[in-house]
Amino acid sequence: MREAAGMSERSGRVVPPGGGRRARALRRPPFFLLWPSAALLCLIVLLPFAIGVYTSFTGLNQYTISHWSSAPFIGWQNYVDSFTQGDALGATLLQSAWASISFALATTAIILPIGIVAALLMNRPFPGRGMVRSLFLVPFVMPTFVNAITWRLLFMNNWGLIDRLLSTLHLASANTYWLIGPNTFWAMVLADVWASWPFVYLLTLAGLQQISDELYEAATIDGANGPAMFFQVTLPLLRPILGLAILLSTLNHYNNFTLPFVMFGTPPPTQVDVLPVNVYVTSFQLFNLGGGAAMSLITLLIMLVPAFFYIRLVRLGEGAA
Repeated sequence: MREAAGMSERSGRVVPPGGGRRARALRRPPFFLLWPSAALLCLIVLLPFAIGVYTSFTGLNQYTISHWSSAPFIGWQNYVDSFTQGDALGATLLQSAWASISFALATTAIILPIGIVAALLMNRPFPGRGMVRSLFLVPFVMPTFVNAITWRLLFMNNWGLIDRLLSTLHLASANTYWLIGPNTFWAMVLADVWASWPFVYLLTLAGLQQISDELYEAATIDGANGPAMFFQVTLPLLRPILGLAILLSTLNHYNNFTLPFVMFGTPPPTQVDVLPVNVYVTSFQLFNLGGGAAMSLITLLIMLVPAFFYIRLVRLGEGAA
């Protein structure tokens, strides 16, 4: 018999004749091999997270940091203060959350059509297409701090290129303030649009290359023109990829810290005081470490909402495959 010969039909592994405890041990998955990775994960992720949760319930600041384990326990006070009290310029957590969400949605809404149009143009063969594709990636591979410094210089009051150009075209004054005041939000959006639109372009171009030419030939036979083929063939097939691009782009812009930090300094104007910058100012400039930890945990809870949809999209994609 197969079993007597020592072959396990379920696992396909050779086991000693007669089964027994040793045979069951050989069939058991070697979970002990996961312990080094699990221990490292606990050390790097779970332990700091637990410390952050504990810190958020304490009054840890510059006076108690030398004995942080004995900092006074204040309960939910840090969470209440996050919603009612602001940082150095008065931006509360709700104001910073609104700034982050508005920035993420506005940037994503602008780069989506730009990326789609660029991908459609680059999907057709023409002389020099490889070079143009490479040039399209230059803003995306540029480091964020370089992009922030560049746009900070462009938006400098009176002598920056943006002010001079708008003044020459008689569209705005040469003394338009872009780095302070209400215009800061759109200055940050424009700087991030320049750097991030190739992300949507890359994903869309990859999706376009997966669409069979036979579908377009069939649509042409049915009498469909260019716009009809885009809305009835291309766009439905790109919908999963575009959904993933929108979600990842929104998450990335929501967590953008380097751009507003370098472009506007700290503390930034209220219009661009996004959550990551607010947490940084609260924790390391106001030295309210307990309040910064509470704001970080609230930010994590907010991020879990789009993360849930991201995981759901990934699972739906695996199911469709």
